[in-house]
Amino acid sequence: SIMMPHRIFRPNVFFKGTSFVALALLLFAGCEEPGVVGGAFIDDEGNLVTNEFPVKEMTPTSSVSYSGRLDVVPMGHYSDPLFGEITSVGLIRPDLNSITLNRIDSTEQVALKLVFNGTEYGDTLSTAFFDVYEVAEPWRGKQLRYGDQISYDPTKKIGSFAIAQADTAVLPMPEDWIFRYNGFISDTTGGTDSSYVFDMPGFAIVPDVARSQKMVFLDLGTDASGTVESETTRLYSEDTTGTFQYQRMADWGAAVQRDPSAIQPTTSYKAMNTFEAFQKIDYEFTRESLVSQNLARVEMIFYEDSQLLDGSLPGSHVRPAVTRANIHIVDEGDVGEEVFASSPVFTAVKDTSINGFRFNLTSTANLFLFDTLQTHKYYLTVESNNGLLQQTLLHGPESPDESKRPHIIVTAIE
Repeated sequence: SIMMPHRIFRPNVFFKGTSFVALALLLFAGCEEPGVVGGAFIDDEGNLVTNEFPVKEMTPTSSVSYSGRLDVVPMGHYSDPLFGEITSVGLIRPDLNSITLNRIDSTEQVALKLVFNGTEYGDTLSTAFFDVYEVAEPWRGKQLRYGDQISYDPTKKIGSFAIAQADTAVLPMPEDWIFRYNGFISDTTGGTDSSYVFDMPGFAIVPDVARSQKMVFLDLGTDASGTVESETTRLYSEDTTGTFQYQRMADWGAAVQRDPSAIQPTTSYKAMNTFEAFQKIDYEFTRESLVSQNLARVEMIFYEDSQLLDGSLPGSHVRPAVTRANIHIVDEGDVGEEVFASSPVFTAVKDTSINGFRFNLTSTANLFLFDTLQTHKYYLTVESNNGLLQQTLLHGPESPDESKRPHIIVTAIE
């Protein structure tokens, strides 16, 4: 049902002779509390009117999205009471020719340096244990999806390491691996890449599930900020003079398995940046609900279920923070593919004062008022599918806390 608009009168505040444009600017300038814009400035001829009405429906949606060639590589094991038990095997394959390196001399030291970005998911006081093996089958990062499994060869172990507070791990390469790798980097025929992917598929970084209660995230240095070679994940060689040569990763990804047996809230909705859970949003504008053609601001607000989010984790446990929510339009085709590939039409940065997200729909509401708004299907997601496993929980239209139900607030000049 649509709530009737209520007027906000402040008879002691006037702006005589102020134009509507100037008034509108004032309205936008000082939003301090939900539903009240600009401290409710009023001129002689107009009254500030607000109206609030609910988001009609949130429909859970899911998609099997990509887990390779993302910003970071998740790896580890953690049992999240709210979002399920998750185990992720990191996959990387060193490049052959990112830097001219015709052959690794027998006197050189060769090692794989793994650099982590400092983000943790799980028990921050724990240590995560990993074993590194050679992968046993060809794979390509651009084809990896959440839920895929990639086999590794337990007889070809590269080494082991543990991550507590440290952000790097270094593993010396076995002589047998160096010998085979030399055969590819010294090949000048130009036809080596395809056979390299099949014959040396790279490394699987496998968590010790029995001893690990957190996820960490491998930094590939894939940004364009001029990352220093020695400070990101690389295969490197060092000769007797102390000269280093680096090979970046040719491909990367993660084989992520999630056990879905977790808390399933009945009136709150999960939103995960992996697209394992996101929401179709149904709302409706009417001329009555928008009150006036002179709109100052129209916001759609969603609130996090902070009580369940915080209450489901022990004291030293954390989840990667969600600071942004998005709304995408997808009218046809595969929803998951379109959401992954498209830019959002609306973005909301988390408002920590309300533990929620405010989407500015003023432009869309104006399109409706002037009969130029097309009918679309709207989907709410969080962050982007970047490998960080960011997820949150949002109050739905049926939330027992009526003040936290998603709604639209209209502020207009009547």
